[in-house]
Amino acid sequence: MFLQSNAEFLKGLPSYNENNFTRFHSDNNSKTTVKRPSVYLSTKEYPSEQIIITEKTNILLRYLHQHWDKKNLQKKRDSNNANLDNAEESTGRKRARIDLLSTLERNELSANNSSAGD
Repeated sequence: MFLQSNAEFLKGLPSYNENNFTRFHSDNNSKTTVKRPSVYLSTKEYPSEQIIITEKTNILLRYLHQHWDKKNLQKKRDSNNANLDNAEESTGRKRARIDLLSTLERNELSANNSSAGD
């Protein structure tokens, strides 16, 4: 092994010699100011407990459905505008909720009757 004494090991290192610190300038005149860190104060009140809910649908599927809905909405608007031009020829009537419910009940009854006959 290579053995060295402590004096030999520390021989080339800088020591407290003024010539080693010629570039060091201590600024005794400048005062070190202790600044307080800035603090963020919110201007809005947020509830302390927020519930994070993850959506069960895939991000890609959600994106595709949103764009599909937007496209269909445009198509519906275009077809509605075309229908408004021909409004004099066709008389469209909205169904009342009662009519819709009675239609659904009739459909259920007919479905039950057809399944009972099987």
